[in-house]
Amino acid sequence: MREFAVFWGCTIPARFPFLEKATRLVFQDLGATVHELSGHTCCPEGTLVKANNEDAFHIAAARNLAIVELAGLGVVTPCNGCYSTFREASSHLRSDWRARETINERLTSEGLRYDGALDVVHFAEWLADTVGVGLLGAKVTKPLWGMKVAVHYGCHLLRPQPAVRWDDPLQPTKVEELVAALGAKVVDYTTKMQCCGGALDRVGEREGSLAFARRKLHDLQNEGVDALVVVCPSCFQQFDLNQAALQRANEDVHVPVFYLSELIALSMGHAPEEMGLDMHRVPVDSFLEKWEARAEDRKHLAEHFNVQLLVKCESCQACKDDCPVCKVDPAFQPTEIIEALLAGRLDEVVADGQLWKCLECYTCQEMCHSRIGMADVFRQLKELAMASGAGPESVSAAYAEFLKTGALGKPRESARKKLGLGPLPEGGGNAVARLLSTGPCEADAMPAPQPVDKE
Repeated sequence: MREFAVFWGCTIPARFPFLEKATRLVFQDLGATVHELSGHTCCPEGTLVKANNEDAFHIAAARNLAIVELAGLGVVTPCNGCYSTFREASSHLRSDWRARETINERLTSEGLRYDGALDVVHFAEWLADTVGVGLLGAKVTKPLWGMKVAVHYGCHLLRPQPAVRWDDPLQPTKVEELVAALGAKVVDYTTKMQCCGGALDRVGEREGSLAFARRKLHDLQNEGVDALVVVCPSCFQQFDLNQAALQRANEDVHVPVFYLSELIALSMGHAPEEMGLDMHRVPVDSFLEKWEARAEDRKHLAEHFNVQLLVKCESCQACKDDCPVCKVDPAFQPTEIIEALLAGRLDEVVADGQLWKCLECYTCQEMCHSRIGMADVFRQLKELAMASGAGPESVSAAYAEFLKTGALGKPRESARKKLGLGPLPEGGGNAVARLLSTGPCEADAMPAPQPVDKE
């Protein structure tokens, strides 16, 4: 579905127009044709409307959807609440044809009819199932490389079943896949599936609402995340506005919060000021600053390594316990060294002697199902260490001996004589030294070794 009606709901245009702006940018960049239809009302919100009058809930939902049907379109909404309302009402009216016909009789006065044939799709669902992570990733120009991002789905994106069934209601993965396509590292955390608790504010339970926010924010800080991404304006309100309230009460919480379209727009090259990111109540400056710094780290790392392979290696770690050195020296953890490289600590790794414990036995490479291994990475690290003067003196001394003699040790002539072995031919150390100290033209001009007379 590339052409559709968009249903913004009440909260985004009224309270968070910057979320609307970012979502419009993403629609535009991904080639969607978006229609905005007249006559829409609140979806309506379930807690405040349905509890008063269930018929009003279904009539208003059916009317909103009938407007879309009349235009011959499907509908995409960036709001979990609107999505859940529409999917729940659609499911109910499909299964109860009497209720549907009763509502249609009332809609006749407005020239509307709801048949229930249109597609109701959430913005995240549209990205995952219509656009796809492959195309989304291909549109990224400024990847969120090195950034640790946690996902909050929100209850109404996944439930109630069977009205809503686009991802697992208890163990979802699709939004994580979208965030990973932007280049970020997705962080799992204990309270991921916990409700944001924002609905408690609507019924006068302010302290309960803050308790929900506090618990998740502390969990996220303990995981060291750089940001939380949400796909619902009500969840955004809970973790941005209510986090700001906790900060004003001098509570130690600071987790930048983004709506999914904001992260996507950033990764596609849109500037923060274009989207109004300064309108967040919890500043996102720490995220943006670290993001810029990590981009420089990646650039530096890419001068020496295939960064994509390092990321794949670090995310797998299937060979973590296979290194023979680890079995006798637990202080050597090669996977931790890979993690340090990706964390931007290349200079620290090069200066640390731990990398020299790699035996270059290629056990990791032979056991790697992706045929990556870590031996080549450690070889490159050793070269960088020697070039920076951080290598072991024994390695420098051995290389000097090689340049001098063409070998790494002198033969014991007495032992050879005792075994009846004659002297070895003269070594080529001087020739090697000349080859390594001259340019290609000079090397080509040197006399070639004479062939051995086999007669």
